[in-house]
Amino acid sequence: MTLRQALVLVIAAACAALLVPLLVPLLTGRVFVTYDLSWFHLPTRYLYQQALRSGDTVLWTPSILSGVYLHGEGQVGLFHPWHQLLYRLLPLQAAFNLELIANYPVAFAGMYVVLRRVQLAPPAALFGAMLFAFSGFNLLHHQHLNMLAIVAHMPWLLVAADVLITDDRPRAQAGAFAAIAVIVASELLLGFPQGVWWNLMTLAAFAACRAYETGQWRRFFACGPALAIGAMLAGIQLVPSADAFAHSDRQWLGAQFSMSFSLHPFDLVQLWSPYGFRKGTYSGIDSGQFHEFGIYSGAVLPVALVWVWTRSAALRDRRPLIVAATVFAALALLLSFGRFGGLASVLSHVPGLGSLRAPARYIVLVQFALTILAAITFDDLLAIIEGRRPPPSGRMVAVWLPAALGAATIAMFNTGAVAGARHVFTSLATAAPGLLFVIAVTLLIVLAGRGTPSALAGLAVVTMVDLGVWGTRYVYRQPPQTIEALTDTIPPAPGDPAESYAALEGKYRSDLLVMKGYRLTSGYLGLYPATFYRPEGFASRKFSGTRWIFTQDGFRSPAQGSVARARLVDESGRDAGGTARLAIDRPGHLVAELEAPGPRVLALTERFHEGWSATADGRPLPVVRVEQDFLGCRVDETVHRVELRFRPRSFARGMTLSAFGGVLLIAAVAVALRRRPAKW
Repeated sequence: MTLRQALVLVIAAACAALLVPLLVPLLTGRVFVTYDLSWFHLPTRYLYQQALRSGDTVLWTPSILSGVYLHGEGQVGLFHPWHQLLYRLLPLQAAFNLELIANYPVAFAGMYVVLRRVQLAPPAALFGAMLFAFSGFNLLHHQHLNMLAIVAHMPWLLVAADVLITDDRPRAQAGAFAAIAVIVASELLLGFPQGVWWNLMTLAAFAACRAYETGQWRRFFACGPALAIGAMLAGIQLVPSADAFAHSDRQWLGAQFSMSFSLHPFDLVQLWSPYGFRKGTYSGIDSGQFHEFGIYSGAVLPVALVWVWTRSAALRDRRPLIVAATVFAALALLLSFGRFGGLASVLSHVPGLGSLRAPARYIVLVQFALTILAAITFDDLLAIIEGRRPPPSGRMVAVWLPAALGAATIAMFNTGAVAGARHVFTSLATAAPGLLFVIAVTLLIVLAGRGTPSALAGLAVVTMVDLGVWGTRYVYRQPPQTIEALTDTIPPAPGDPAESYAALEGKYRSDLLVMKGYRLTSGYLGLYPATFYRPEGFASRKFSGTRWIFTQDGFRSPAQGSVARARLVDESGRDAGGTARLAIDRPGHLVAELEAPGPRVLALTERFHEGWSATADGRPLPVVRVEQDFLGCRVDETVHRVELRFRPRSFARGMTLSAFGGVLLIAAVAVALRRRPAKW
């Protein structure tokens, strides 16, 4: 067996070892429940699956915040083909697990192809793919399903762009053009625009680097039309999301919101002392959420950064990629500093970007760029061992810089030598394993640089353990549970939908009650609809028909003073006699039977949205706001049955835009196939 074959087997086994813990819930009938997974993603996908199987609309749900444009909110990715397939065909537990797990092999395969296309040896490409797929960011953010899925698209977008720029075959160029459009559409259908922005930044940097290397700038600019067509293809999601954003409170949030979760520069200490902070991270003035501020992704990244620059003379053929990756990492790091760096504050004034928060998440781009440098390092070490490249001269002292910084950090802060440090830094015993990983990785790189073949296999194994201890340990911070156990303590909702409306006490964030049949008048979303009344306030609970109040510990008590699900009121909102009841009460479809003594307003506890329409015997009725936030329509004594449906124009316009994008894509590919390569 050759060295390359042995390394491929070792790295493949290391990747399998990192993937297996993520498969355990699928194989044992459980699901991961960390934060947003059980608060938002699992409950909303439950509602999604219920709507698909019952034939109800998936656009609107009455089960969160008294009714919300769920498709416009976007994060469930209701019309993504992968989600449609999963949640139509599989049980909820299996579909939910596969949606999460699939992101890791997709990211792995994409990164492997990217690194092979830039001429790295298979073992080096596998090593880089492992670093990217199981990076600190991807494991710590496993709870953000749609964000993780978009990050998994990143390398595939670069592959398509690379083919478009470097391949001279017309069919390959046409296919790459179509692939860029389809990949961008897929990202946008997942409903997390911040992740799409990261991918576009990465695409621009990578494609520019490849165009510079090949001189194919015309093909570089061909990426623009492909991106535009991709945005059109995703119109079915983009237009409704714009609608939901325009009616949300997100548009009114300012710089304080967009700069929340800014990475404090002091958190860079994690790169050489990952276990040094008492709370895991420093986080500065923001709340210390480990998954947002944990920036470590293996000791090999900072060591590799030093290695490639000390080897710049020997890596002359890699210099454009090394420079591009380093500059891109520095730029992304500056952006991740948010309010501490300045650049992110400037970008927040760009329309659309100002509504995005958590600059610390730009760290995913830092890790991506450094992963490329780590793969180049592995490739260089393999070339040295195989005799294809001369080894470094001297003692390689500079490579020990991260280890020296780690030792200095422990000496200064983790031993109590600096007054007050114990409130920020942890004990020597807790911090020491992080330093040991840095030392071990550095030693293995030095040994490989001196021609020791087994050092490369050791580097892969140590890196696997390093990533697993950091990331997989966090994934299992909350043990997986069965869906039944997750909801077992919640009393079931009454069978009558009108009696199932419930609110969570205070600002407790969770939609989990919907899985026991409740309709929440509170709720947890990414895009909260702008409201006149605070959802947790008495007035909102009254007019939303709240019947139950749940405390954070799950105790349920009856709510008092709430209005009926359907009632007749006058123009001022006061009860005005007559009777009204809902004969059909389904998501996005309501039918009311009523007896009105004269002109009245049929008032409902459903949240108002312009997408609602009302008819009686086929003729339209005016839809109006009741108490500013809720749905109603005008009726008179001649109206005895009213049908209301949620059919927003934004969805119809989005479908039209998607269809137009499909036609444009077909036309563009047809034209591309008929052109000569030189005209690209």
